[in-house]
Amino acid sequence: MPQALVEAMDLIQQPEQLEVGPVTEMVQRDPIVVARLIQIVNSAYYGLQRSIDSVDRAVVMLGPVAVTGIVMGMNMLRLRSALEGSASRCFMRLIRHCIATAFLTRHLYDGPPRDYMGKRLKIGRIGTSFTAGLLHDFGKIILVYNYPREAVDLYDRQTFSPQVVETDMRELEQLLFGFDHTEAGEFVARKLDFPDALTDVIRLHHDLSVSTDNPDTDRLIRVAVAANTVSKAMGYSFTTPVDWQACLQHPVWDIILEQDLPHYGTAETIVRELRDQREHLDYYVQHLTATTLAAVHSNAPSKMHRSSPARGV
Repeated sequence: MPQALVEAMDLIQQPEQLEVGPVTEMVQRDPIVVARLIQIVNSAYYGLQRSIDSVDRAVVMLGPVAVTGIVMGMNMLRLRSALEGSASRCFMRLIRHCIATAFLTRHLYDGPPRDYMGKRLKIGRIGTSFTAGLLHDFGKIILVYNYPREAVDLYDRQTFSPQVVETDMRELEQLLFGFDHTEAGEFVARKLDFPDALTDVIRLHHDLSVSTDNPDTDRLIRVAVAANTVSKAMGYSFTTPVDWQACLQHPVWDIILEQDLPHYGTAETIVRELRDQREHLDYYVQHLTATTLAAVHSNAPSKMHRSSPARGV
């Protein structure tokens, strides 16, 4: 894996203790990441009155945990260069879905990045929520990367069941791989010593009835599920697209309105707020992915090789 991805995974093990210094040092080694962070922090979404032109200030404004998540997302994109043809396109669509879900999870969990109170501009707290959204489908990333041909048949061509709907996907994964993507993601997350909150999002984002006995983690899982559903309705689905009616009928909204965000009143109000971020979301995903992939293609000598077709990550 790219060294920056390994380093980011090491740092993310204790997100509550992440500091600006180590994250800034990691980011400064990669000019592509630096360029993206500067562009993101100066985008209209953050509404800053003065431009940010230094890496350390960008890390402060975005938050070291979110920046580490961005580094992870960009370097997961670089894994795509080890795949070919339809597997590469499948992997790219998956990463775009994960980045969109991360953006929406952060917005819904931590609130808008700016809040005008008089003349004072407040930058909202940006923490583990971005990384949780980014990694919710970590198991699918593992499966597509390690089993590219089988994954394309399953997720893209639906060779194994033309009538499959998304709720059946984990059963098909079990039949094809011997485990589903939540199990694969949890296994690798524990091998990499991910913090419990992130591991729980990976393993439980399809099981809202299961509690972790940690209210903050349970809330994070619910918000990631909601963001995941909205990202699909906004055109960033990985497998089966979701229309807005189906999105609003997801059971997660009743739980969120009761336990987490009662002040919104209705699911429609929450979804409307997220839909209003569409322009910023598209900008974020496009600019985070396009330049990264261009840099990968222009850096041909720096190739990555999987150790075997079935055991790479």
